[in-house]
Amino acid sequence: MISISRIIGLILIFLLSLSFPATANEQYQEVGLIVVGSDPEGIAAAVAGSRQGLETILVCHKDRVGGLFTRGGLNTLDMNYGPNRELLTRGLFEEFFEQIEGSSFDVETAERVFLEMLAEAEVKVILNAEDISPVMGTTLNKLTADKRVIGIQFVHNGENHEFRASTTVDATQDADIAFAAGAAFTWGMEDFGGPSFGMGATLIFGVENVDWNMITRGIRQANYPNTGYDTRSVWGFWSEMQDYQPRDEAIRFRGLNIGRQDGDTVLINAMYIFNFDHLCPEGREQAIIRGEEELETLIPFLRERIPGFENASLNFVGDELYIRETRHLIGLYRLTIDDVLEHRDFWDKIALGSYPVDIQDMSLQARGFVLGDPRVYSIPFRCLVPERIDGILVASRSASYDSLAHGSSRVVPVGMNVGEAAGVASALSKQYGNTPWQELAKESHFIAHLQTVLLEEGAHLPYFKVPHALEGHWAYPQIKLIRSLGMIAAGYDNNYRLEEKISPEGLQNLFNNGLRRYYKDRDFNYFYTRARDRVTGSDIAALMLAPLNIRSDNPIEKAQQMGLIPTYMPTEAELEGPINRATLYYLLGEYFPAVEEYL
Repeated sequence: MISISRIIGLILIFLLSLSFPATANEQYQEVGLIVVGSDPEGIAAAVAGSRQGLETILVCHKDRVGGLFTRGGLNTLDMNYGPNRELLTRGLFEEFFEQIEGSSFDVETAERVFLEMLAEAEVKVILNAEDISPVMGTTLNKLTADKRVIGIQFVHNGENHEFRASTTVDATQDADIAFAAGAAFTWGMEDFGGPSFGMGATLIFGVENVDWNMITRGIRQANYPNTGYDTRSVWGFWSEMQDYQPRDEAIRFRGLNIGRQDGDTVLINAMYIFNFDHLCPEGREQAIIRGEEELETLIPFLRERIPGFENASLNFVGDELYIRETRHLIGLYRLTIDDVLEHRDFWDKIALGSYPVDIQDMSLQARGFVLGDPRVYSIPFRCLVPERIDGILVASRSASYDSLAHGSSRVVPVGMNVGEAAGVASALSKQYGNTPWQELAKESHFIAHLQTVLLEEGAHLPYFKVPHALEGHWAYPQIKLIRSLGMIAAGYDNNYRLEEKISPEGLQNLFNNGLRRYYKDRDFNYFYTRARDRVTGSDIAALMLAPLNIRSDNPIEKAQQMGLIPTYMPTEAELEGPINRATLYYLLGEYFPAVEEYL
């Protein structure tokens, strides 16, 4: 049975699309702004642009607005709070947030709010569009851009349509329009030598007949480790879920993230699905089928093991997967993991974030980790601008973020602020003539103008200077290098455990994986240690010589002679006796760049 909220939503969708002709009477239609993608980021871009006076069209191939929220069932927000617990993601996100039930919400409420925002802003919406592609034109300045997007074309109800605008905002999850236009991207985690497929995908599912009071009572009484709740969310039950044996060998479950819906229904984010092409429509469809089949055995397990689920039954499976990562734009600037964890305050900031750098499981063999937990950082406007393609801004999780930084910046509240900035910037650009985005994004007057308008619209863009966890540490330059390879994680407490000793097995993994990631096109697998239960400077030096087929009775002296280990060590670093992590990271950070001369 269709709910009242859904009926209202369908009526609003109909009203929003009334302005579209059944057929294209002219070769194309000119509008002020084109937004492609109806996920929250695209809605924010369209509403912001329209409120600034642009006739705005939002086009999407999906059948309802809200994207991952409404079609995928993602109903828990990854909130971003600052050093003083202040909300960082304000503006249109805060406007949306104040109209839903909380950090976990009913997806039909979210859809209704989105539709009302679009209607209030008089955004023209067309859904179920097919074959959406960019229309390319002549570049305005060949020195700054190779190509220029002048609009889009698509098929709707069997008719061809073409719209043109000075700016197109690509808010599709995978930056499909910018990719089709020729913008450059990296894939998955290949930028640091990690897996090109990136983080695992999730099928979100819903169950009804859940007793919320019994869940929370059970958590209080049984004291489940690392399990907690608030009025709308439950998280944890990790140990219980590890007892479940998936029948699909390429599916794994983590702890349950349970988001409450209205009534006795919840949505659950817990299932990883591996071994499929995240950009292939057929692969995604098959992954959903695999997930649905897995639920046939999972639901009985939940009834048996999780309090409050005794009478639970399946009532929802996402129409789309929660795909966390595919393409990463190569823009005018790429947000780095150092920017995030060093709390960078950019001159051209248009959004703030603070969500932990949460790298989800990448495969059955590669578990996820929390690289660190920033207190606050900023997103520069240049991350939205492709290097050499003009006329288009990318405002989605596929914007110009390094894959590790993306572990934090990909979350929806940040994305809605980024989308809002793209919409406002598109309107303001009219006042700066036909200046290519590659030039305009570097113009301080334009950025100041953009920030002023965003602040007037409720954004939060204060100046900040916040020290980071390892500020002033003697080995930090080398630790940064190891961290940039995704080799060390500090967790939610930003503890790198630098005084701990490392085992021979830990040294082997760090050394070989670090070499593979630093030198992406080579394979390394070496292990040499003279100790069974501890690692000394001699063990590390001997391992450093192994890829060069060099053995020495005094490996430290030999490695120093070759410039692989500094001759003069920092006073805090000792090469004699067991080596702690700080010294090891220092040595590896010096070694990885230096050994290239000999490889």
